[in-house]
Amino acid sequence: MVGIKGTGMAPLAVLLTKMGARVSGCDTEEVFSTDAMLQVNGISVFSGFLPALLPLDSDIVIYSSAYALSLPILALANEKGFQLYTYPEFLAFLSRQSDSCYVVAGTHGKTTSTAVASYLLSTLGDKSFSFYSIFGSVLQGESALPYQGRDVALFEACEYQDHFLSYSIRGALVTTVEFDHPDYFADLEQVEESFKKFVFGIDHHGFLICCNDDLGARKLIQYCRDCRPDIALMTYGFNDNGPFWIKKNSWEGTYTLSCLEGRAFELPSLSKPLLDDYLGGAILAMAIMLDRPKVKLYLDDSQIASEEAIPAVAGMLTERLMTFPGCVGRGEVILEEQSITYIDDYAHHPTEIKATLDMLHVKYPQRAITVLFCPHTASRTKAFLKDFSVALSSADRVIIQHSYASARNDVDELQDPAQLLSDALSTRIMRTYRCTLQAVSYAPDDKAAVETAALWLQPGDLCITMGAGNNRYLSSRIAQARRSI
Repeated sequence: MVGIKGTGMAPLAVLLTKMGARVSGCDTEEVFSTDAMLQVNGISVFSGFLPALLPLDSDIVIYSSAYALSLPILALANEKGFQLYTYPEFLAFLSRQSDSCYVVAGTHGKTTSTAVASYLLSTLGDKSFSFYSIFGSVLQGESALPYQGRDVALFEACEYQDHFLSYSIRGALVTTVEFDHPDYFADLEQVEESFKKFVFGIDHHGFLICCNDDLGARKLIQYCRDCRPDIALMTYGFNDNGPFWIKKNSWEGTYTLSCLEGRAFELPSLSKPLLDDYLGGAILAMAIMLDRPKVKLYLDDSQIASEEAIPAVAGMLTERLMTFPGCVGRGEVILEEQSITYIDDYAHHPTEIKATLDMLHVKYPQRAITVLFCPHTASRTKAFLKDFSVALSSADRVIIQHSYASARNDVDELQDPAQLLSDALSTRIMRTYRCTLQAVSYAPDDKAAVETAALWLQPGDLCITMGAGNNRYLSSRIAQARRSI
């Protein structure tokens, strides 16, 4: 596996070992959060991409789609005639091997919703539900994704470069449809066209679930009503009016779904977009269960046989949402020291940043927030410069790090767009009435980011490493630096 440390590649590597394959891989020397997962599961990882690193007895070579076939190790694999798959191509291959494949797509919230559905399916009664899942993280406290059999596959499906169009899909959840990946899509219209093609990839008499709180997802559900009358359509959300209308009981802080007829359940302290992700995952798990034969095998003994199936299953699953541990890199508390809480979050789009910061304000009221934001790719930073500045301005202090190009090598050779973002935030402080943002700094390297954060932080603060770049390890360095102040 070439690029084995990737957020999707590493969980796939572990899954393949559970399926009985002998797996090894290579990547850069840089340490990522996935290194520990690969090490715990005994997977050999080599540094670099030289041809000599290719085991000549390999049957299959899977590589990150960020790499070209001209990469030395891939060029040799191609020359030797090995079976070559990009990561999304191999997921597409796996989607055809199971009895049914279900996916979560959407611009935002894919990982969390897939993780919730996976967690709920893995905790069904006494009988193990035969499924496995692949998404761009793992549950906090775990070193691998669930593997309980191969009857059902549950995947996170990304729209980037139209990757999700190649999967064989029985049912799907779409969380949001919004403009992103400006290095591939020219505008929102192209993104919407891609999702319309995605809908036509769903099997005849399959199903589609969409979040009614998102405009793009609402437009997609209307398109399906007009063009795919053969598939079952379900919507959910706070603005819904169907069986999965989410209502908050403000007097007691609990929630209900319309189909539960007043039966309340609790959810963690989250912003509305993240609550949608939790409920979307639960509704997908319910739909997968009801789509399988012998549903009653997985119901708790306390469930009444005469109840309607949807309320019975929905009630059982939503009651378990409070025990969902969360994903690595999604609002994950890394450490607490000197009354400072260090958190890591993958948010790298303005909409995701707003949702994460809103959640932190709900969960930690009255606590000052310092964000170390690592912009992911130059093209995204420039395309959403104003939106980034608006989203980040709800923090108290922001440190903008050097843009992370990743293996896509998406950079601007003339000027780092992160510097432009820092300037835009500084201007916002001076010109925006009632702006809560107090300080902004541009950090050209990790050392500068650590030094600035260590000086700024005060007891009681939150310190958030944020973005799709590899900055989660700065938390421990900042804490160490503060000990010497």
